[in-house]
Amino acid sequence: MKQILTVAAALAAGFFGGLLGTQVTHIREQARPEAVVRAHRFELVDEAGQAISYWGVDKGQNLVLAFGSHWPASLPGEPAHPARYPAALDDPENQRAAIGVMEDSPFLSFRGPDGKDLLHMNLSIFAKPRLWMSDETGARLGLGVEQSDTPGPEDNNWSLSFSPERARLGMNAEKVGGQIYVHGYSASTRRG
Repeated sequence: MKQILTVAAALAAGFFGGLLGTQVTHIREQARPEAVVRAHRFELVDEAGQAISYWGVDKGQNLVLAFGSHWPASLPGEPAHPARYPAALDDPENQRAAIGVMEDSPFLSFRGPDGKDLLHMNLSIFAKPRLWMSDETGARLGLGVEQSDTPGPEDNNWSLSFSPERARLGMNAEKVGGQIYVHGYSASTRRG
C-alpha cells in the first residue's frame, strides 16, 4: 500500500509540475515581444484617440510616413481650433509633412493648411535631385537638375531658378566630339 501511495504521489506531482511548467512557459512566451509586426497601416494617436501620424500607402499610392496638424488641446470653456484634428491622413492633401516613396522615387514634402505643397524635394526617375519651394502663388525657387524636353539619364544641367521666370543661374553639360564641356550661365527677365 505504501508503494502505491508513493507512485500515486509521484504521478500527481509529475502531473501538476507539468501543468505548472506549461503555464510558466506560456506566460514567458506572451511577455516576449514579437520579432516582426505586420500590418497594412499604422497610426499614432493622441490622448483623445485622434490620428496625428500615419504610416502606410496613401490614396495617391505613395508609401508615406505622414504627419497632420496637431493643435494643443483647448482650455476649458474655449472652442477647439478648427484645424485641431485633420481629416484622414491617408489623403495626401491632409498631410502637413510627409516622407516617403512615390513610385520608385523618395520624396519629402511640406504642405500648408490649404493642402498646397510649400516645399518638395525628390529624385527624378533618373536619380537626379530636385528641390522646389513655393508660396501661395505657386513655385518660387527651384534647385537641382533641369530635365530636358525628352528627359533621360544624360540630363546633367543644373540650376537655381527663381520663378515665375525671373532669374536663373546654372550650368549645362554639352558633349562635343566625345568630350563633355560644362558651361555656366545666368539669365534674368525684366518685367516692365
